[in-house]
Amino acid sequence: MADDDFRILLVEDNPGDARLIEEMLRETTVPLSSVGEADVGRESREVTLLRADRLEAGLDRLSSSSIDIVLLDLGLPDSSGLDTLTSVLEHSATVPIVVLTGLSDERVGVRAVQQGAQAYLVKDEITSALLTRSLRHALERHQRETQLTALSTVSRELMSMTAFDDIADRAVTAAAESLEFPVAVVCLYDDRGELRPRAATDRAEEVLLAEEPSGATGVSSRLSTPCAAVVERVFATKRADVAAADDPDASLPDADSPLRSRLAFPLGTHGVFLVGSPTESTIPSTAVDYATILATNTEAALERLSREQRLQEREAELERQTESLEQLNRINAMIRDVVQSVVHATTRTEIEQAVCDRLAAADSFRFAWIGVHDELERTVTPHARSGVEDGYLDSVPLATDGESDEGGPVGAAVRTRELRVVGDVVRELSSASRREEAMKRGYRSIASIPLVYAETLYGVLTIYADRPGIFTERVQAVLTELGETIAHAINAVESKKALISDRVVELKFEIRDTDIVFLALTAEIGCECSVESVVPRMDDRLRVFFSTDGASVDEVAAFAERALAIEEFTLVAEREDECVFECTLRESNVISFCLERGVSVQTLIADDGTGQLTVELSSDADVRGFAERFRSTYPESSLVASREGERSVQTRQAFQTTLTDRLTDRQAEVLRTAFFSGYFESPRASSGRDVAATLDITQPTFNHHLRAALRKLLMLLYTD
Repeated sequence: MADDDFRILLVEDNPGDARLIEEMLRETTVPLSSVGEADVGRESREVTLLRADRLEAGLDRLSSSSIDIVLLDLGLPDSSGLDTLTSVLEHSATVPIVVLTGLSDERVGVRAVQQGAQAYLVKDEITSALLTRSLRHALERHQRETQLTALSTVSRELMSMTAFDDIADRAVTAAAESLEFPVAVVCLYDDRGELRPRAATDRAEEVLLAEEPSGATGVSSRLSTPCAAVVERVFATKRADVAAADDPDASLPDADSPLRSRLAFPLGTHGVFLVGSPTESTIPSTAVDYATILATNTEAALERLSREQRLQEREAELERQTESLEQLNRINAMIRDVVQSVVHATTRTEIEQAVCDRLAAADSFRFAWIGVHDELERTVTPHARSGVEDGYLDSVPLATDGESDEGGPVGAAVRTRELRVVGDVVRELSSASRREEAMKRGYRSIASIPLVYAETLYGVLTIYADRPGIFTERVQAVLTELGETIAHAINAVESKKALISDRVVELKFEIRDTDIVFLALTAEIGCECSVESVVPRMDDRLRVFFSTDGASVDEVAAFAERALAIEEFTLVAEREDECVFECTLRESNVISFCLERGVSVQTLIADDGTGQLTVELSSDADVRGFAERFRSTYPESSLVASREGERSVQTRQAFQTTLTDRLTDRQAEVLRTAFFSGYFESPRASSGRDVAATLDITQPTFNHHLRAALRKLLMLLYTD
């Protein structure tokens, strides 16, 4: 018996049945030697039938001989039923089994297949063709199961590997051993932008790879020209390539290809997996399916490893930043404490002192102070301070004029309105005297943060730290936000003070700047214009009601159509001598300039390109600073009058403040818009539908908000 015979083990105790099966195998016209994909390419093998009449003898045969398939009778002298199958499976699970049953035991055959047999045959119904076909199908199913099991094992191994070369090597080994492709190569995309082989079978190195210079070892780093063309095309298009010499629908496009059949799969952005055969001209569909699974698992393993390496690099970077992040966390905690103190402060003095106290109490900071810039004197005057100062502010100049470095980071922050940092006092501070004074007090780095809100500079916060490099980019971003928060808080308390203060300062400006839209209107048309009311919208823009005298509706409408400062325009009412209009102004305008600085606009009247603007501030506000900022923004303006006086406790502004506190933003907007749109006039100048359309809401919603606002207004009038 030759070693390459195709061996069938028949375990059957009935001599007649055994002889019949042997005769059927001799009569078959189908060569079992070519059964299954595992035998593709092999020469024909002679079929040899081995027989055992007992289970014990059959198990001995399985142990001593190489058996390709077992024909197993379930009814044997030393075993019967499904126990017989279980014994064979436990002894050798790698050999396919076809069960033989009697006519009355067909249900047992079905259960046998469910428990691991590849097929079952009823003895009285066996024919030569049926026997051969069952054997072939059993072998094919068993091979598919074996390949799937192998692929599952390979997949687990691939996902546990920690090197790209190991993944590539395992993939080509699986293609050769489990799928029996003699040619297999994995090409990976390297840092130089080239696809290079990282693992290949021996046959692949012979037919696909270019020769390396003499003395080189390992897998060749270069592909032959035909192979390189295929690999590059698959990698570029990200589409698999299936080609076979005998397949008219998938013929080999490369005339000089060394392969008669091939499969090439893209491995995402990592490379290409190529398998094939230099001799076989067809590729069974199951081979395509299994190769696709292997390629997909290989790509997943490469992607997992790439992702893990990126995570490791990120973790290493995070470890390098640990100290910086811990420091930032401490500063963030301190900043939160500062913000809380700012929120609870009720005056500007409280805000400034609370900020300095909290910052100076931090471990890394030695001194903090806030100064206010005098635009006329060009100096910074300290308002609040805390920490180790020891006369430092008296020993250094705080001038902000010119572009010199004499004013240090404080002067630079005032001039640029941007945060300024001295990362290392010894190396970066240009003034020798300033550097000496800083070193005496243990200052090693400095940060000056401008306190700016709505383009208004409320002051400069300067912090001194005990070591260099503490003000990193992340810390600077946090401090910049802190500066904005402090400035916003100062603006809020000053705005509130302007509304409820008993003593006020009234400023009257004469304005001639042509970029103020109401002045431009009167200059072009030759009419008079007066701002009647301002309604803040929900989107922070301003809805303004103004009246004109001496101009037609068409003239004003034509001007509004051309004016860049006006976004929306509506006629509210038309009387004999005057018209009332509603418009929405863009964000940058003279009214918003005042409101954003906590200044109340009392009147704005324009005539023939010249206007009178009257505003009101609290008596302890920075009146001179506001006047200077106003003249700087509107250079054609001039301050013509200033008057300080006392207003009654229940002023219009105080009443409006109380009402505003009770109304929601939407209710306040609806009430004011309805009033100035003529909704309450008789007859009505605007209907509820018209006002609702102006507000871009439905009429029922308008009615709901209006009733709620009126109820709160009347309660304030009659009950409070």
